[in-house]
Amino acid sequence: MIRINLLPEPRTKGAKKQWDVRIEAAGAFVAVVLTVMACFYYAGILDEEIQAKQVTKQQKEKQIAALKEQVKQVEDFERKKKQLEDKGRIIDQLEKSRGGPVRTMDYLSQSLEPLKLWLTRLDVKDKQIDMDGKAVSQDDIVEFINNLRRTEHFTSIRLVESRAGVEGKSTVYLFKLNAGLRE
Repeated sequence: MIRINLLPEPRTKGAKKQWDVRIEAAGAFVAVVLTVMACFYYAGILDEEIQAKQVTKQQKEKQIAALKEQVKQVEDFERKKKQLEDKGRIIDQLEKSRGGPVRTMDYLSQSLEPLKLWLTRLDVKDKQIDMDGKAVSQDDIVEFINNLRRTEHFTSIRLVESRAGVEGKSTVYLFKLNAGLRE
């Protein structure tokens, strides 16, 4: 025989309540709204950080532009300083060499005075002087060299060449001399 129990089951104390679907949907909607609000809040924070970084970047760019201007001014100053130093060196060199050619010509003219001798070429490079000239006699050339030695303005005087030549109807002696200059 079959038995059928028509009595309801007795309720136990720990039975689970069933949730209503509307409550679950409302909870899900609230969770989605809170998540969206959190995303917008976080996006706002990120936008603020981006704006702060852009402001910092603009400030740095202004600083870089100011520093570039200062670097340009320093480079201009250094260029002008170098130009002035170069001009000063040139002036110093001119001051040192101002009396040199004048004294050399003075000593040469003093050495030529009583002789029948004339110079046709005079070349001064650094501390070396080369001369070409003509004389009436060999004795005048020798006396000219001795006069140059007496001035003590010239060193290592050397007769490179001496030869006889004809100019017009008279005999002349052509010569070449090398000498060093003292300071």
